[in-house]
Amino acid sequence: MNQENHGFYSLFLSSSVSTIGDGIRTLIIPLIILYVTKSTFVFGLIFSAEFLVWIVSTGVSGYFIDRTNRVKNLFFSDFIMFFLMLSVSLSYFFANTYFILFIVLAVIGTSIGETFYNPASFSLLPDIVHKDLDKRNALLSMGINASMIGGYVIAGLGFSSISWGILLLIDATSFLLSAIIVYTGLRKFSRSEKKEKIHIWRETKETFTFLKTKKLILYTIIFGFVFNFLTSGMAIILPTIAVENTSTGSISLSIFYICELAGMLLGGSIIIGKRKRKLLTYLLVGSAGEGLVMSIMGLSLLAEGIIIIVMAVILLVNGIFSELLNIPLRVWYQKLVPRDKRAKVINTKDLILTIPMVIAFPLIGYLLAHHSEWLTIFIFGFSAVIVSIFEFILLKSVSPWTDNELQGETNQ
Repeated sequence: MNQENHGFYSLFLSSSVSTIGDGIRTLIIPLIILYVTKSTFVFGLIFSAEFLVWIVSTGVSGYFIDRTNRVKNLFFSDFIMFFLMLSVSLSYFFANTYFILFIVLAVIGTSIGETFYNPASFSLLPDIVHKDLDKRNALLSMGINASMIGGYVIAGLGFSSISWGILLLIDATSFLLSAIIVYTGLRKFSRSEKKEKIHIWRETKETFTFLKTKKLILYTIIFGFVFNFLTSGMAIILPTIAVENTSTGSISLSIFYICELAGMLLGGSIIIGKRKRKLLTYLLVGSAGEGLVMSIMGLSLLAEGIIIIVMAVILLVNGIFSELLNIPLRVWYQKLVPRDKRAKVINTKDLILTIPMVIAFPLIGYLLAHHSEWLTIFIFGFSAVIVSIFEFILLKSVSPWTDNELQGETNQ
Protein backbone atom coordinates (compact mmCIF):
# COMPACT_ATOMS: atom_id res chain seq x y z
CA MET A 1 0.00 0.00 0.00
CA ASN A 2 1.53 3.35 -1.02
CA GLN A 3 1.82 6.26 1.40
CA GLU A 4 -1.17 8.09 -0.09
CA ASN A 5 -3.50 5.12 0.37
CA HIS A 6 -2.08 4.36 3.83
CA GLY A 7 -2.77 7.93 4.95
CA PHE A 8 -6.26 7.93 3.50
CA TYR A 9 -7.26 4.63 5.07
CA SER A 10 -5.86 5.69 8.45
CA LEU A 11 -8.00 8.82 8.29
CA PHE A 12 -10.92 6.70 7.06
CA LEU A 13 -10.56 4.19 9.93
CA SER A 14 -10.08 6.87 12.59
CA SER A 15 -13.19 8.76 11.51
CA SER A 16 -15.25 5.59 11.20
CA VAL A 17 -14.33 4.26 14.66
CA SER A 18 -15.07 7.53 16.48
CA THR A 19 -18.36 7.82 14.60
CA ILE A 20 -19.70 4.65 16.22
CA GLY A 21 -19.60 6.54 19.51
CA ASP A 22 -21.00 9.64 17.83
CA GLY A 23 -24.02 7.62 16.73
CA ILE A 24 -24.65 6.43 20.27
CA ARG A 25 -24.31 9.93 21.71
CA THR A 26 -26.38 11.58 18.97
CA LEU A 27 -29.30 9.26 19.62
CA ILE A 28 -29.37 8.85 23.39
CA ILE A 29 -28.58 12.39 24.58
CA PRO A 30 -31.65 13.98 22.89
CA LEU A 31 -33.78 11.15 24.27
CA ILE A 32 -32.35 11.57 27.78
CA ILE A 33 -33.08 15.29 27.70
CA LEU A 34 -36.61 14.79 26.36
CA TYR A 35 -37.47 11.99 28.79
CA VAL A 36 -36.11 13.86 31.82
CA THR A 37 -37.29 17.41 31.05
CA LYS A 38 -40.38 16.47 28.97
CA SER A 39 -40.01 19.79 27.11
CA THR A 40 -39.15 20.41 23.45
CA PHE A 41 -38.50 24.05 24.35
CA VAL A 42 -35.83 23.12 26.94
CA PHE A 43 -34.42 20.65 24.43
CA GLY A 44 -34.13 23.45 21.88
CA LEU A 45 -32.51 25.79 24.42
CA ILE A 46 -29.84 23.24 25.35
CA PHE A 47 -28.89 22.64 21.74
CA SER A 48 -28.99 26.37 21.10
CA ALA A 49 -26.48 26.82 23.93
CA GLU A 50 -24.30 24.13 22.36
CA PHE A 51 -24.15 26.00 19.08
CA LEU A 52 -23.50 29.35 20.77
CA VAL A 53 -20.38 27.85 22.35
CA TRP A 54 -19.56 26.15 19.04
CA ILE A 55 -19.67 29.53 17.28
CA VAL A 56 -17.07 30.96 19.67
CA SER A 57 -14.83 27.91 19.35
CA THR A 58 -15.03 27.64 15.59
CA GLY A 59 -14.19 31.33 15.32
CA VAL A 60 -10.66 30.67 16.61
CA SER A 61 -9.89 27.00 15.85
CA GLY A 62 -9.33 27.56 12.13
CA TYR A 63 -6.34 29.83 12.82
CA PHE A 64 -4.64 27.14 14.90
CA ILE A 65 -5.40 24.36 12.41
CA ASP A 66 -4.00 26.25 9.41
CA ARG A 67 -0.79 27.23 11.24
CA THR A 68 -0.15 24.19 13.45
CA ASN A 69 0.19 20.42 13.06
CA ARG A 70 -3.13 19.10 11.76
CA VAL A 71 -2.37 15.49 12.71
CA LYS A 72 -1.72 16.56 16.31
CA ASN A 73 -4.99 18.49 16.24
CA LEU A 74 -6.78 15.26 15.31
CA PHE A 75 -5.01 13.28 18.05
CA PHE A 76 -5.52 15.75 20.91
CA SER A 77 -9.15 16.42 19.92
CA ASP A 78 -9.91 12.69 20.15
CA PHE A 79 -7.99 12.27 23.39
CA ILE A 80 -9.65 15.21 25.15
CA MET A 81 -13.13 14.07 24.05
CA PHE A 82 -12.30 10.60 25.40
CA PHE A 83 -11.71 12.02 28.89
CA LEU A 84 -14.81 14.20 28.63
CA MET A 85 -17.16 11.33 27.76
CA LEU A 86 -15.46 9.08 30.32
CA SER A 87 -16.30 11.61 33.04
CA VAL A 88 -19.93 11.75 31.87
CA SER A 89 -20.15 7.97 31.98
CA LEU A 90 -18.69 7.85 35.49
CA SER A 91 -21.07 10.58 36.66
CA TYR A 92 -24.01 8.31 35.85
CA PHE A 93 -22.72 5.71 38.32
CA PHE A 94 -21.14 7.87 41.02
CA ALA A 95 -22.80 11.32 40.81
CA ASN A 96 -26.24 10.62 39.37
CA THR A 97 -27.72 13.78 40.89
CA TYR A 98 -25.53 15.82 38.56
CA PHE A 99 -25.87 13.52 35.55
CA ILE A 100 -27.95 15.95 33.47
CA LEU A 101 -25.45 18.71 34.20
CA PHE A 102 -22.67 16.44 32.93
CA ILE A 103 -24.79 15.69 29.86
CA VAL A 104 -25.08 19.39 29.07
CA LEU A 105 -21.33 19.82 29.55
CA ALA A 106 -20.76 16.85 27.23
CA VAL A 107 -22.95 18.36 24.52
CA ILE A 108 -20.97 21.59 24.73
CA GLY A 109 -17.55 19.96 25.17
CA THR A 110 -17.78 17.54 22.25
CA SER A 111 -19.04 20.39 20.10
CA ILE A 112 -15.83 22.31 20.87
CA GLY A 113 -13.72 19.22 20.15
CA GLU A 114 -15.37 18.75 16.79
CA THR A 115 -14.48 22.33 15.78
CA PHE A 116 -10.85 21.16 15.85
CA TYR A 117 -11.19 17.57 14.62
CA ASN A 118 -13.53 18.06 11.65
CA PRO A 119 -11.74 21.03 9.99
CA ALA A 120 -8.35 19.37 10.55
CA SER A 121 -9.59 16.19 8.84
CA PHE A 122 -11.21 18.23 6.06
CA SER A 123 -8.03 20.26 5.48
CA LEU A 124 -5.67 17.28 5.63
CA LEU A 125 -7.52 15.05 3.13
CA PRO A 126 -6.62 16.90 -0.11
CA ASP A 127 -2.95 16.94 0.96
CA ILE A 128 -3.01 13.16 1.46
CA VAL A 129 -4.80 12.29 -1.80
CA HIS A 130 -4.26 14.26 -4.98
CA LYS A 131 -6.78 12.78 -7.39
CA ASP A 132 -10.40 11.60 -7.42
CA LEU A 133 -11.09 13.89 -4.49
CA ASP A 134 -14.83 13.66 -4.99
CA LYS A 135 -14.75 9.86 -4.82
CA ARG A 136 -12.43 9.86 -1.79
CA ASN A 137 -14.78 12.26 -0.02
CA ALA A 138 -17.68 9.99 -0.88
CA LEU A 139 -15.82 6.92 0.44
CA LEU A 140 -14.92 8.72 3.65
CA SER A 141 -18.50 9.85 4.09
CA MET A 142 -19.83 6.35 3.41
CA GLY A 143 -17.52 4.88 6.05
CA ILE A 144 -18.68 7.46 8.57
CA ASN A 145 -22.34 6.88 7.74
CA ALA A 146 -22.00 3.09 8.00
CA SER A 147 -20.35 3.47 11.41
CA MET A 148 -23.06 5.87 12.49
CA ILE A 149 -25.64 3.20 11.66
CA GLY A 150 -23.77 0.83 13.97
CA GLY A 151 -23.90 3.42 16.73
CA TYR A 152 -27.62 3.97 16.21
CA VAL A 153 -28.31 0.22 16.34
CA ILE A 154 -26.40 -0.09 19.62
CA ALA A 155 -28.13 2.95 21.12
CA GLY A 156 -31.60 2.11 19.81
CA LEU A 157 -31.54 -1.45 21.11
CA GLY A 158 -29.67 -0.60 24.30
CA PHE A 159 -31.42 2.60 25.41
CA SER A 160 -34.02 0.75 27.47
CA SER A 161 -32.01 -2.40 28.28
CA ILE A 162 -28.43 -1.21 28.86
CA SER A 163 -27.27 1.34 31.41
CA TRP A 164 -26.94 4.82 29.91
CA GLY A 165 -23.54 5.00 31.61
CA ILE A 166 -22.32 1.95 29.71
CA LEU A 167 -23.51 3.37 26.39
CA LEU A 168 -21.65 6.61 27.09
CA LEU A 169 -18.55 4.58 28.06
CA ILE A 170 -18.63 2.95 24.60
CA ASP A 171 -18.69 6.46 23.12
CA ALA A 172 -15.62 7.40 25.20
CA THR A 173 -13.78 4.25 24.11
CA SER A 174 -14.41 5.04 20.44
CA PHE A 175 -12.57 8.37 20.87
CA LEU A 176 -9.63 6.60 22.51
CA LEU A 177 -9.35 4.06 19.67
CA SER A 178 -9.57 6.86 17.10
CA ALA A 179 -6.72 8.73 18.82
CA ILE A 180 -4.56 5.57 18.71
CA ILE A 181 -5.25 5.10 14.98
CA VAL A 182 -4.33 8.73 14.26
CA TYR A 183 -1.08 8.39 16.20
CA THR A 184 -0.01 5.12 14.56
CA GLY A 185 -1.30 5.72 11.03
CA LEU A 186 -0.62 9.40 10.33
CA ARG A 187 2.75 9.98 12.03
CA LYS A 188 4.55 10.20 8.68
CA PHE A 189 2.29 13.04 7.59
CA SER A 190 2.73 14.70 10.98
CA ARG A 191 6.47 15.09 10.37
CA SER A 192 5.89 17.29 7.32
CA GLU A 193 3.48 19.61 9.17
CA LYS A 194 4.98 22.98 10.11
CA LYS A 195 4.13 25.29 12.98
CA GLU A 196 3.84 28.91 11.90
CA LYS A 197 3.14 32.12 13.76
CA ILE A 198 -0.53 33.10 13.91
CA HIS A 199 -1.55 36.63 12.88
CA ILE A 200 -5.26 36.71 13.64
CA TRP A 201 -6.13 40.16 12.33
CA ARG A 202 -4.09 39.87 9.12
CA GLU A 203 -5.32 36.34 8.39
CA THR A 204 -8.92 37.39 9.02
CA LYS A 205 -8.65 40.16 6.44
CA GLU A 206 -6.97 37.78 3.98
CA THR A 207 -9.72 35.20 4.47
CA PHE A 208 -12.55 37.63 3.76
CA THR A 209 -10.65 39.11 0.82
CA PHE A 210 -10.31 35.59 -0.56
CA LEU A 211 -14.04 34.94 -0.12
CA LYS A 212 -14.85 38.05 -2.14
CA THR A 213 -12.77 36.77 -5.06
CA LYS A 214 -14.30 33.26 -5.11
CA LYS A 215 -17.92 33.85 -5.96
CA LEU A 216 -18.94 30.21 -5.84
CA ILE A 217 -17.66 29.90 -2.25
CA LEU A 218 -19.26 33.20 -1.24
CA TYR A 219 -22.65 32.34 -2.77
CA THR A 220 -22.78 28.91 -1.10
CA ILE A 221 -22.25 30.62 2.25
CA ILE A 222 -24.97 33.20 1.65
CA PHE A 223 -27.56 30.66 0.53
CA GLY A 224 -26.39 28.16 3.13
CA PHE A 225 -27.29 30.67 5.84
CA VAL A 226 -30.90 30.81 4.69
CA PHE A 227 -31.10 27.08 3.91
CA ASN A 228 -29.82 26.11 7.37
CA PHE A 229 -32.40 28.32 9.05
CA LEU A 230 -35.14 26.51 7.17
CA THR A 231 -33.90 22.91 7.51
CA SER A 232 -31.82 22.72 10.72
CA GLY A 233 -34.99 22.25 12.75
CA MET A 234 -34.86 18.59 11.67
CA ALA A 235 -32.59 18.01 14.68
CA ILE A 236 -35.56 18.95 16.90
CA ILE A 237 -38.33 17.54 14.70
CA LEU A 238 -37.12 13.92 14.49
CA PRO A 239 -36.72 13.25 18.25
CA THR A 240 -40.03 15.06 18.88
CA ILE A 241 -41.90 12.90 16.36
CA ALA A 242 -40.29 9.73 17.76
CA VAL A 243 -41.25 10.55 21.35
CA GLU A 244 -44.66 12.17 20.84
CA ASN A 245 -46.04 10.31 17.81
CA THR A 246 -44.80 6.74 18.38
CA SER A 247 -45.03 4.33 21.30
CA THR A 248 -41.34 3.31 21.23
CA GLY A 249 -39.35 6.54 21.18
CA SER A 250 -35.77 5.24 21.26
CA ILE A 251 -36.34 2.44 18.75
CA SER A 252 -38.32 4.72 16.44
CA LEU A 253 -35.62 7.39 16.49
CA SER A 254 -32.97 4.76 15.83
CA ILE A 255 -34.95 3.53 12.81
CA PHE A 256 -35.32 7.10 11.53
CA TYR A 257 -31.59 7.82 11.78
CA ILE A 258 -30.56 4.46 10.33
CA CYS A 259 -32.84 4.89 7.30
CA GLU A 260 -31.43 8.35 6.66
CA LEU A 261 -27.87 7.04 6.88
CA ALA A 262 -28.72 4.15 4.55
CA GLY A 263 -29.90 6.78 2.09
CA MET A 264 -26.62 8.65 2.52
CA LEU A 265 -24.73 5.46 1.66
CA LEU A 266 -26.77 5.24 -1.54
CA GLY A 267 -26.06 8.90 -2.25
CA GLY A 268 -22.33 8.32 -1.80
CA SER A 269 -22.42 5.37 -4.19
CA ILE A 270 -24.01 7.63 -6.81
CA ILE A 271 -21.10 10.08 -6.49
CA ILE A 272 -18.52 7.27 -6.72
CA GLY A 273 -20.18 5.73 -9.77
CA LYS A 274 -20.62 8.92 -11.76
CA ARG A 275 -18.60 9.24 -14.98
CA LYS A 276 -18.92 12.96 -15.63
CA ARG A 277 -18.50 15.89 -13.31
CA LYS A 278 -21.95 17.38 -12.71
CA LEU A 279 -21.52 18.56 -9.16
CA LEU A 280 -23.72 21.63 -9.61
CA THR A 281 -26.59 19.43 -10.76
CA TYR A 282 -26.11 17.19 -7.74
CA LEU A 283 -26.19 20.27 -5.52
CA LEU A 284 -29.56 21.37 -6.93
CA VAL A 285 -31.08 17.89 -6.66
CA GLY A 286 -29.76 17.50 -3.12
CA SER A 287 -30.82 20.85 -1.69
CA ALA A 288 -34.22 21.03 -3.39
CA GLY A 289 -34.80 17.38 -2.54
CA GLU A 290 -34.11 17.98 1.17
CA GLY A 291 -36.65 20.81 1.22
CA LEU A 292 -39.22 18.68 -0.60
CA VAL A 293 -38.70 15.78 1.78
CA MET A 294 -39.16 18.08 4.76
CA SER A 295 -42.44 19.32 3.29
CA ILE A 296 -43.69 15.76 2.80
CA MET A 297 -42.55 14.91 6.32
CA GLY A 298 -44.96 17.51 7.67
CA LEU A 299 -47.84 15.88 5.79
CA SER A 300 -46.77 12.40 6.97
CA LEU A 301 -47.81 13.29 10.52
CA LEU A 302 -51.38 12.95 9.30
CA ALA A 303 -50.75 9.26 8.58
CA GLU A 304 -51.55 7.89 12.01
CA GLY A 305 -50.80 4.23 12.62
CA ILE A 306 -48.12 3.88 9.95
CA ILE A 307 -46.05 6.94 10.75
CA ILE A 308 -42.88 4.92 11.50
CA ILE A 309 -42.99 3.27 8.06
CA VAL A 310 -43.77 6.52 6.27
CA MET A 311 -41.02 8.40 8.11
CA ALA A 312 -38.51 5.61 7.42
CA VAL A 313 -39.11 5.83 3.66
CA ILE A 314 -39.01 9.63 3.70
CA LEU A 315 -35.73 9.71 5.61
CA LEU A 316 -34.15 7.11 3.32
CA VAL A 317 -34.81 9.44 0.40
CA ASN A 318 -33.66 12.45 2.43
CA GLY A 319 -30.34 10.72 3.08
CA ILE A 320 -29.70 10.37 -0.65
CA PHE A 321 -30.43 14.07 -1.19
CA SER A 322 -28.25 15.07 1.77
CA GLU A 323 -25.18 13.35 0.35
CA LEU A 324 -25.76 14.75 -3.16
CA LEU A 325 -25.79 18.18 -1.53
CA ASN A 326 -22.79 17.85 0.79
CA ILE A 327 -20.19 16.09 -1.39
CA PRO A 328 -20.06 18.84 -4.06
CA LEU A 329 -19.64 21.45 -1.34
CA ARG A 330 -16.74 19.58 0.25
CA VAL A 331 -14.97 19.14 -3.09
CA TRP A 332 -15.37 22.80 -4.07
CA TYR A 333 -13.98 24.02 -0.73
CA GLN A 334 -11.06 21.59 -0.78
CA LYS A 335 -10.13 22.32 -4.41
CA LEU A 336 -10.64 26.07 -4.55
CA VAL A 337 -9.21 27.04 -1.15
CA PRO A 338 -5.40 27.06 -0.65
CA ARG A 339 -3.98 24.92 2.16
CA ASP A 340 -3.03 27.91 4.37
CA LYS A 341 -6.63 29.18 4.34
CA ARG A 342 -8.56 25.92 4.18
CA ALA A 343 -9.50 25.49 7.86
CA LYS A 344 -10.24 29.20 8.35
CA VAL A 345 -12.53 29.30 5.33
CA ILE A 346 -14.41 26.12 6.25
CA ASN A 347 -14.74 27.32 9.86
CA THR A 348 -15.90 30.75 8.72
CA LYS A 349 -18.50 29.04 6.57
CA ASP A 350 -19.57 26.74 9.40
CA LEU A 351 -19.71 29.64 11.85
CA ILE A 352 -21.94 31.73 9.60
CA LEU A 353 -24.17 28.75 8.80
CA THR A 354 -24.54 27.92 12.50
CA ILE A 355 -25.94 31.31 13.50
CA PRO A 356 -29.40 30.62 12.00
CA MET A 357 -29.45 27.24 13.75
CA VAL A 358 -29.15 28.95 17.15
CA ILE A 359 -32.34 30.82 16.30
CA ALA A 360 -34.11 27.93 14.58
CA PHE A 361 -33.74 25.34 17.35
CA PRO A 362 -35.75 27.10 20.08
CA LEU A 363 -38.10 28.58 17.45
CA ILE A 364 -38.97 25.17 16.00
CA GLY A 365 -39.29 23.74 19.50
CA TYR A 366 -41.75 26.51 20.39
CA LEU A 367 -43.78 26.19 17.17
CA LEU A 368 -44.03 22.40 17.51
CA ALA A 369 -45.28 22.79 21.09
CA HIS A 370 -47.85 25.54 20.42
CA HIS A 371 -48.92 25.27 16.76
CA SER A 372 -49.78 22.66 14.13
CA GLU A 373 -46.80 20.31 13.76
CA TRP A 374 -47.43 19.26 10.17
CA LEU A 375 -48.08 22.81 8.93
CA THR A 376 -44.95 24.18 10.63
CA ILE A 377 -42.75 21.50 9.07
CA PHE A 378 -44.39 21.86 5.64
CA ILE A 379 -43.89 25.65 5.48
CA PHE A 380 -40.20 25.43 6.40
CA GLY A 381 -39.56 22.61 3.91
CA PHE A 382 -41.36 24.25 0.99
CA SER A 383 -39.45 27.50 1.59
CA ALA A 384 -36.18 25.54 1.39
CA VAL A 385 -37.13 24.26 -2.10
CA ILE A 386 -37.62 27.82 -3.35
CA VAL A 387 -34.27 28.92 -1.90
CA SER A 388 -32.52 25.95 -3.57
CA ILE A 389 -33.79 26.94 -7.02
CA PHE A 390 -32.53 30.50 -6.62
CA GLU A 391 -29.14 29.19 -5.43
CA PHE A 392 -28.77 26.95 -8.50
CA ILE A 393 -29.53 29.82 -10.87
CA LEU A 394 -26.94 32.06 -9.23
CA LEU A 395 -24.22 29.41 -9.01
CA LYS A 396 -24.78 28.43 -12.63
CA SER A 397 -23.91 31.99 -13.64
CA VAL A 398 -20.35 31.48 -12.32
CA SER A 399 -19.95 27.80 -13.24
CA PRO A 400 -18.01 28.16 -16.57
CA TRP A 401 -14.81 29.40 -14.93
CA THR A 402 -15.41 27.27 -11.83
CA ASP A 403 -15.64 24.04 -13.84
CA ASN A 404 -12.25 24.74 -15.41
CA GLU A 405 -10.62 25.25 -12.04
CA LEU A 406 -12.20 22.12 -10.63
CA GLN A 407 -10.52 20.02 -13.32
CA GLY A 408 -7.10 21.03 -12.01
CA GLU A 409 -5.06 19.73 -9.13
CA THR A 410 -5.77 20.67 -5.53
CA ASN A 411 -4.37 24.07 -4.51
CA GLN A 412 -1.38 23.72 -2.25
